[in-house]
Amino acid sequence: MSRTAAPDPDAARRPAERDLLRRLATGTAGVVGDAFCRALVRHLAGAFGAELAFVAEHLPEPAGRVRVLASWQTGVPLPEGYEFDLSDAMPCSVVAHDGLLVLPEGTCARYPGDHVVSTYGLDAYLGVALDGADGARVGYLAVMASRPLEPDDDEIAVLRIFAARAAAEVERRRHQGALRARDAEVASARARVLDAADGERQRIGRDLHDGAQQRIVALTHLIGLARRKLGDDVPADAAALLDRAHEEARLATDELRELARGLHPAGLTEKGLVAALEALAARAPLPLRLGRMPERRLPAPLELTAFYLASEGLTNAVKYAGATEVRIDVLQRPDAAVIEFADDGAGGADPGAGSGLSGLRDRVAALGGRLEVHSPPGDGTRLVATIPLAPFRSAHEPFLEFGHAQDGGRGERNIQAVIAGRKSLSVTLAREWELEGGIPRIGQRLPVMDHEGRRRATVEVQRVASLPFADIDETVIEPATLDATSLSEWAARQQRFYDECRDELALLFGEPGWRFCAEEPMVLTWYRPVAGDDDGGPEAQTGPSSLSA
Repeated sequence: MSRTAAPDPDAARRPAERDLLRRLATGTAGVVGDAFCRALVRHLAGAFGAELAFVAEHLPEPAGRVRVLASWQTGVPLPEGYEFDLSDAMPCSVVAHDGLLVLPEGTCARYPGDHVVSTYGLDAYLGVALDGADGARVGYLAVMASRPLEPDDDEIAVLRIFAARAAAEVERRRHQGALRARDAEVASARARVLDAADGERQRIGRDLHDGAQQRIVALTHLIGLARRKLGDDVPADAAALLDRAHEEARLATDELRELARGLHPAGLTEKGLVAALEALAARAPLPLRLGRMPERRLPAPLELTAFYLASEGLTNAVKYAGATEVRIDVLQRPDAAVIEFADDGAGGADPGAGSGLSGLRDRVAALGGRLEVHSPPGDGTRLVATIPLAPFRSAHEPFLEFGHAQDGGRGERNIQAVIAGRKSLSVTLAREWELEGGIPRIGQRLPVMDHEGRRRATVEVQRVASLPFADIDETVIEPATLDATSLSEWAARQQRFYDECRDELALLFGEPGWRFCAEEPMVLTWYRPVAGDDDGGPEAQTGPSSLSA
C-alpha cells in the first residue's frame, strides 16, 4: 500500500532558487574582499526577487553615517560608495540598533520618510547587522523589495552566517586600509626625510658655488693678474711661488666644482633628469649612452637617485671594470620606476665592497625600493634599482596602459589598433581608477602607454560607463568593438588577461588573495585617438594607470 505525503506548504511557497544556503555558498565560493560582498548581494537579490540588496559599513565619523560597500540594484539607484546618515525615518536604523529587522510588507506605511522606500515602493524589508569580532556593529546587510519577503527561521539563520562572513570582510578591509595607510605614511615619511636631506645638500652646493667657489675663482684671477703685472722683474723663486699659487687656486676651483656637483647635480632641479644625465655624459671619460628616458618629470628623489646611480656606475666602470661603454635606462611601470645601469666591463663586482654601492642601496631602500647588482665575471655589471611610485602618485595625470610582459604581443596589437582608430573602447577594473581619484571624465585626454612605461598615443574620452563584469552584454557593447567574434570569446579572453597579471594587480590593490570574478565592477571607456599625438616617444608617467585588455 502506497502512502502519499501531505503537501508541504513551505516547499510550495519557497521555490528552488530560495535555497539560500546552496545559492549563497555556490555564488560566493572562491571570492574574498569586496568581490565577496558583491557576489553576496547579487545572489541575495536573485534569491528573493528583490529590487535592491546591499552591504553598508558604519563609518567611524561622523556618528550615524554609513557607506554602501556593495550593491545590487534593479531600477533603484544606490551606487557603491554612496554615503548617507541614518535616521529614525529609515528601517536601516532599527537594524543598526536591534541587529535584525524583518518586515514582510508594510514598510512604505511604517517608514514614509525613507526616500528610497517611498520613491520606489519597496514595501518589504529584511536587514541583518554585521557584528565585528569584538561585538561592535560594523555595518548591515539589507534586502528591499516591492513584493512580500517572508524568510523563515532557517533562512534567517543562513543570512546571519553570511552576515558574519561579510562582517569579517569589512573588518579585513579596514585592517588592510589601515596597513596600506601606515605603509604609505612610512614610505612618504622616508621620502620626505630623504627629500629634506637632498634639499640641504642642494643648498650647501649652491652656497659653495655662490660663495667659496666664486672667491677662489676671483683669487685665481688676481694671482694671475699679479703675475702678469710683475713680468720678468721678479725673482725666479717668487715667480715660481706665484705660478704654484695660481695653479693650486685653479685646482681648488675644480675640486669645489666637483664637490658641489656631487652634493647635487647642477641643473637637475631646473632642467630635469635627461639634461643632467646629458651633462654627465658630456664630461664622462667613456661613452655614456642614454636609453629609454622619461620626458615627463619623475619625483625629485627618484630623479636624484637615477643620477647618483649613473654617476656611481660610471665611476666604477672607469676605475675597476675597464669598460668601453656604459648605458642607463629609466622607465616607469604600473607600480614602480626602474632605473637600470649597465657596462661592458670585466664584471665580478662585489656589492658589499666600498661605500658607493652600499650608499646607493641605502638610498634606494629609504625610498622603499631595492637595488640589485648583477656582475658575473667577464660579462659586465648591471645595476637595477626598482622604486615604488605609490608615495609619489597623484590623480592629476591618469593614463591607459595596454599589455604586460607575458602577453605574447597582444598589448602591442591593441596599441596599434588604438592608433589606427580600430579600437575605441577599453574595459578596465573600476578599483584601479578608485585608487587614484575616480573614473576618467568625458573630454579628458589620456596618454596610451605600453607595459614598459612608454607613451605611444593619446586618446580623448567620449563616453564612460560603470557596471559589474557579469552585466556586460550585447546591449552594452558589440563584440566587434573589442576585436572578438562573440561576447563569450571576449569574456574568456578578459578572464585570462586578469589571471595572467593577477599577482601584479593583487600587489597594487594590497589584497594577496585577490582574483577576478563576475561581480568585479568595471569601467567602460569609449575614446578616439587624438591626431598627431602618436609619436611613440618614451614618455614615462607617474600618475594613475588602468590596465586594459
